[in-house]
Amino acid sequence: MGEILGIGISHFPGYVHDDSDMAMRIKGILKSGQVPAELKEPKNWPAAMQAEWGEDEGASFATRHRAQFVESARKLRAAIDSFRPDAVIIFGDDQYENFREDLITPYCVYIMPEFRMHPYVWNRGDHFQPNVWNEPREQEFVYPGNVEVARFITKAALSAGYDMSYAYSLHHIKEQGLGHAFNNTLLYLDYDRAGWPHPIIPVHVNAYGSDVVRNRGLMNHLFSGEGAEADPPAPSPRRLFELGQALARALRQSPWRTVLVGTSSWSHAFLTKKNHWVYPDIPSDRQRFEDLQSGNYLAWRDLTLDQLLDAGEHEVLNWMPMVGAMHELNQKPSYSVLMETWIMNSSKCSTIIPPA
Repeated sequence: MGEILGIGISHFPGYVHDDSDMAMRIKGILKSGQVPAELKEPKNWPAAMQAEWGEDEGASFATRHRAQFVESARKLRAAIDSFRPDAVIIFGDDQYENFREDLITPYCVYIMPEFRMHPYVWNRGDHFQPNVWNEPREQEFVYPGNVEVARFITKAALSAGYDMSYAYSLHHIKEQGLGHAFNNTLLYLDYDRAGWPHPIIPVHVNAYGSDVVRNRGLMNHLFSGEGAEADPPAPSPRRLFELGQALARALRQSPWRTVLVGTSSWSHAFLTKKNHWVYPDIPSDRQRFEDLQSGNYLAWRDLTLDQLLDAGEHEVLNWMPMVGAMHELNQKPSYSVLMETWIMNSSKCSTIIPPA
């Protein structure tokens, strides 16, 4: 009988950079003509947001925000190492990186024996931006894959009625490797650069759905794409939740020990239209967290796409297969922390859900 460990983590790009640059997203958002003039003035922000901004444009808060995240990432890494997995299956989104106009798939397993990644070629603009590890732009990370398990979960999904796509190679961003959701997740799970020995299986989820091409994966809607026709939608929360259940049933009957990772922040400011894209939907994130902690996973399954889009929680879809698997196996969190923020684009959650 296989055992499954559930992990949730953020891949927020800000943690790659110095604390003084972590508030980069809000600074970019405030340049948009879509943002009301009054909200471009910090004095008009909610009090908690003003407190985070402080006198140094968020740099002091960034130090605290990073410290809380790194502490959680170390706990997650220790849990994975102790579990000694045969494969770490990572569900992550692709923001107009490997999947563009020529093909948008609802989900896709990468079946590859090895992944060579150059995460620092993904930067704002075309210039190299230093990182907190002082690693060069050309830094290469090599991660082993597990082709046998990757083929197994692809076949298991297809047998269960899920039309799972798969890929034996990368596409648009071969130099970078995988999309930043996967790259950053691995950078953070090895934050202390101890090395990463565990085979990985990246599984793309089209979390951005109706915004993936229109937004060019980021903030095109705030500058030149507002009013453009929406793309077809993402797969529904229920569909991804039930996919996770199907994979859990198959993996439980397998000989392997696997980790299922949902990687994302939750509500994103630049996706939360009702807040004029300036701050995220923290109340919705608190509800997701309450349901996660209590093991009320069906509340996650029963969310609609419209609810997630309204809250700017597009990337919660990356967590859905992991949460669905945990529901199937009746596994509850042993550790969870919600790292709320108003100015750092998105609140983050880290969780460990061990085998029952």
